[in-house]
Parts: sequence; C-alpha cells; structure tokens
Amino acid sequence: MAASTLLDQLRTLSAVDCDTLDVEVARKLGPFVDCTSNQAIAFGELSKVDADGVPVYKSLISKAIQLAHWKLARHVDATLEELAVEIMMVLLLLQFAPYLKGYCHIQTNPRWSYSTQKTVKNAERIVSHFEELSSEVPGFDIKRVCIKIASTWEGLQACRELEKRGIATLATTMFCMEQAALAADAGCTYIAPYVNELRVHFDPSYTDANKAFAFCGEAQRYYELCGSKTRVLPASLTSAEEVMQLAGIHHITVSPPLLAELAATPAEGWKSSDVVGQTLREAPIPPASAGGLYDSIVRDEAAWRLAFTRSNNGGSEGKIIQAINIFLRMQDDLENMARQQSAVV
Repeated sequence: MAASTLLDQLRTLSAVDCDTLDVEVARKLGPFVDCTSNQAIAFGELSKVDADGVPVYKSLISKAIQLAHWKLARHVDATLEELAVEIMMVLLLLQFAPYLKGYCHIQTNPRWSYSTQKTVKNAERIVSHFEELSSEVPGFDIKRVCIKIASTWEGLQACRELEKRGIATLATTMFCMEQAALAADAGCTYIAPYVNELRVHFDPSYTDANKAFAFCGEAQRYYELCGSKTRVLPASLTSAEEVMQLAGIHHITVSPPLLAELAATPAEGWKSSDVVGQTLREAPIPPASAGGLYDSIVRDEAAWRLAFTRSNNGGSEGKIIQAINIFLRMQDDLENMARQQSAVV
C-alpha cells in the first residue's frame, strides 16, 4: 500500500524518532521508535503554562524537588538542583515511554563534557533514577534508557565505559568523521550528527552554510563497511525537505513542527520528492580500506585531538564548543527553575 503522507513514507525508509518531550505529540503522531531529548527541550517543555498562567508541570516539578531532597544524602557529589533537573527529565521521559518502541534518550549534564569520570558517574546516577521510578510505567525495561553524551574525547571514553557496563549511549553534538570513528571504536549504540549547528534554533537570523548531509551518509556507509553496531541518528533539522533528504538513514529524530508538516503533506506528487534519499545517494563512498582509515587516532588521544582540531579547518571543534555552551546555558536555566521552585515546595 502506498504511503499517504510524507511521514508515512519516511517511516517505510527510516526509523522515525521524536525530538520532543510533549506527550501530546506522541498521542497525535506516534507511535515512535525512540524519543530524544536534551536540556533545551526539557526547559522548553517544563516552562509551559496553561491558559491561566499556571505551570503545566507544576506537580511534576514539585515531585522532582521532593525526591531530590530525599536522594541528596546518597549523592553527595551532586547538588540539590542537579538532582532535581535529572529527575524532572526522567519523569518526563517515563510519561513518554508507553508511546515508544525503543529507547528513551536523556542527556548528561554538559558541565561534565570534558570529564570522563564525572560523565560516567552522572550517567549511572540517571540510570538509577529510572530504576527507582520506572515502576510507574508497567513493563518498562531499564535497558531502554540511552544516555546522550557530548562527542568530546572525554565524552566518548565515557561512552566506551558505559557500553562495557551494559548502558546504551548516543554520542551527540557530532560534526565530523573523526568523532564518528571514535564513537564506533567506543561501541556507541548511536551517533547524532547535527545537520545544522545548534545556533540555528536560537538565532532566527542565522543559517548554517555548511549543513552536514554528506557527513550523515558517509558515517552510515563507513559503519556498514566496518561492520559497526553503531547506528546513525541525525538531529537538528530545520525543514521537511531536510528531513526527507535523509530518508533511508538508520534513524532520524524530528521536531514537532516538522512532524506535523510531514503528516499533513501528501506523499504522492510532493513537489520536492526528488530530494528523498539524496543524502545516501550522494554520500562519499569509503574506499575498501576505510576500516583502517582512523585506526591510528582512535586509541591515541593526542593524535585524535589534533585530527579533530583540524577537521573542517577547525569548524567541527568550533561547532561543538558552541553546542556545549548552549546546552550548559539551558542546564543553568533548569537548575535556576529548580532553585526557585524549591523555595516554595
């Protein structure tokens, strides 16, 4: 049976994930495979108010703060606000879990982007929150938690350690093959190439002139050639055309406005249908020796750091620095929210 909408068509070609924590989106447009999230998405969702100006998630925020107070004595390496933010994000994802077939993705604190040890500890603490709270979702399997970690050298080493411990990871804020190769070597479950640098979602006047479509296709072909388990899950898309250009990629995460547009657009006769699958058709074909292209750097920190610094003439490193700064600002906003609410709980 022919696909009736672009969203239907996309689902025949790629696993479709939702880039939101709004359960109403899942009810209207789901089911989805995975749900991706980050500090910016969480802050946007938790900031919502109803028609009377009352916070939509007032009870959830209060519950998270109360649980954070109770857990504080057991997690002396975290502040009350850090714990509250983690628990808020976990509670939001657990609400979403019944509408998913796969993973709930949750991002570690960007403050620890350059600390392997602190990222591992943060990830394990987040998993413990899921373990303690998942009884509210009948049949929820803790193995459905996927930890998102910034694709720095330290972050990817944290992914390596967590995967060894049986915790699924996604290497996020990814912009180049040097990061993708290290993620595969670390055994990451997913990578999330950012098609557009994160700035485009916070500065309406800005357009990314170097969109990472070719990188998405190149990473997928590289993984298939190497026999890697790592799946490609592009993120940071700004139009339906960009989404459909990635049709055929392993996974793709899509924001609510683009999901709605795809669901409202007939597949037959779509004026831009010629872009479907364009990314994979035009992606560079790795040479037969591709499996060994990055062997010399993935276990050599100094060599990898230099290669990453030189990637795209420094552009890749500049984009991840920008992304970490934005996510850290969102983390600070979430902690401020928790701090303000804890004064009235």
